[in-house]
Amino acid sequence: MDATIGGEDDSGCGVQVTDNNGIEHWIEIKYDSGAVTHHDDEEAYPNSASEQTPNDVVHLRQAQEYAKYYVQRERGYPTLPPHLTPEWIPYSLGAVFGLEFEGFERQFGPYAQQYHSALHPEVPPIVEMPDETAPVGGIVYRADVFLALEFDAYLEDPAAMSPIDAVAGTTDAYDLYEALAAELEARLPPDTAPITEVSALDLQYQRRANDGSVEEPVVGERSHTSAGPPDAQLQMTPPQATLESELTTEIIQGLLCHHLQCQVRDAYLRLGLEPPEAFRVLGQGFAEQTMHYQHADLYPPYHLTDAEIEGYRPPGIEQGALASGEFAGPGQPGPLLRRIVRALFGR
Repeated sequence: MDATIGGEDDSGCGVQVTDNNGIEHWIEIKYDSGAVTHHDDEEAYPNSASEQTPNDVVHLRQAQEYAKYYVQRERGYPTLPPHLTPEWIPYSLGAVFGLEFEGFERQFGPYAQQYHSALHPEVPPIVEMPDETAPVGGIVYRADVFLALEFDAYLEDPAAMSPIDAVAGTTDAYDLYEALAAELEARLPPDTAPITEVSALDLQYQRRANDGSVEEPVVGERSHTSAGPPDAQLQMTPPQATLESELTTEIIQGLLCHHLQCQVRDAYLRLGLEPPEAFRVLGQGFAEQTMHYQHADLYPPYHLTDAEIEGYRPPGIEQGALASGEFAGPGQPGPLLRRIVRALFGR
């Protein structure tokens, strides 16, 4: 992917993007909203959505999203939201990892309970699926995360505020999470809690409409009091099995860290860029991106933890041990760093 900015005024600009097929796009973007007001690719891809292949859809979206990303970095406007900005999501990962056990329970307890309810039928969910119809798939648990770190600081100097260079070449999950927690702490005032709020959660799922199309209704509301856009949005899907043994909250904390690591990977891939080595992991990140991995053959199945993709690693959680309950612990409060190392990384 490559881009240059052409004509611009106070409200927006035009961006010439060359995609990974070598096709040139002219895309016009509004500074205040990131809205795409014009997109011309000289008919290299079909204009009608009904004629576009899944691969066409991916190339067109990559061009638009890369244009927003390029404008954001070059002009300092919020044309890409924080939760989709690949250099910003790692701070939320570091924030989740850096929480002590009680702090994680306080911030993410409802989300952990929702996930736990899918594994243990006796655990009541926070948000229940409606009885009206059976879903056709795509159930996603969503919650917004708000940080004490200001996104405006990134817009003013993206290179200086990016933590990516600090973790270059890191492939050990624990080392990566620890480094990102330290990067976040170094950018906050002393004694400042990194997470200001986690929203209530909602549940989005897919169902078949009467006309045969797929609808995506939402149950619940991601209510919150924080102003501005969220810094991250959790989008985990429920597990496909139940467990007889206890799944401890700190393991769910580790799963959230891995989920956010996969989101960083997806944030780069949705721009048509290869993610840095530290984030070349397998697993589910953004729900929408997972749909592209399933339907567009230009993508390998990054969402599958057992996929064989050169240069990509499985999660730092041994799936067989998790399913057997080997990681189950007593659940007493204690320093998270010791417990997560023991539970997830065998140290």
